[in-house]
Amino acid sequence: MGSRFMSLSFTGSNQRARNVLITVLAVVLVIVGSYFLFRTPRLTNLAQSNAAQLAPLKSAWASGDAIVVIRHAERCDLSSAPCLDAPDGITKRGKDIAVKLGKHYQTLGLDQADIFTSPLTRTRQTANFMFNHDVEPQQWLAACKGIMLKTALETKRPGHNLILVTHSDCIREIEKHLNVHAPEKPPYASSLFIVLGQGDKKPRALGFFYSRDFNTEWMSQK
Repeated sequence: MGSRFMSLSFTGSNQRARNVLITVLAVVLVIVGSYFLFRTPRLTNLAQSNAAQLAPLKSAWASGDAIVVIRHAERCDLSSAPCLDAPDGITKRGKDIAVKLGKHYQTLGLDQADIFTSPLTRTRQTANFMFNHDVEPQQWLAACKGIMLKTALETKRPGHNLILVTHSDCIREIEKHLNVHAPEKPPYASSLFIVLGQGDKKPRALGFFYSRDFNTEWMSQK
C-alpha cells in the first residue's frame, strides 16, 4: 500500500514538473519571438504618412533614386472571380486594378523609369496592362531566392527609377535583406518603395502602398 502511494506521488510530481517545464519553455519562446519581431523595423503604410514622411520618396523619385517592387494582380488559379483568359494569369478584376494602378504611375512620371517583369503569365499580364506595352521579362524576377536585392541594385541605372513586377516571395526576399518586417503577405498589386541614400546609395525600404490606397497627391504636397 505504501509503495503504491509513493509511486502515485512520484507520478504526480513528474507530471507537475513537466507542466512547469512546458510553461517555462512557452514563455521563453514568446520572449525570444517578441524580441526579434519588435527589434526588426516595421514597414510603413505610406497612405497613412504625412508630407514630411513622404518627402524622401518625392525627392528620390525626382532624382531617379527609387526602386518600386510591385506584386502581380489577383491570380486566376487562386480566385473564384472570372479569369481574364489563361488559367495561370490574372482575373478580370485584377486587370482592371492593374490598369487603374498604371494610370497612377503614369501620373507619377515614367520618363526616368526602367520597367521589368517576371516572365510568368500573371506578372506579364499585370505589367503589360499597367504600362500599356509589352514589358521586358527578366527570369531573376521569378527565380529570385537569395539574389533579389543584389540583382535589383545591379540592374538599376543611375538617375533612373526602377520598377519591378514580381511575386510575393520575391518581395519577402527584399524585405528580409533590408531587415524590415511587413505586417502581412504583400497583397495583390501592392507597391513596396525603396529609396537610395543620396550619398552612399544605400537602399532603404521606405514603405508600401496598397493598390486601393495608391495615389500621387503626395507629389504635389509641400
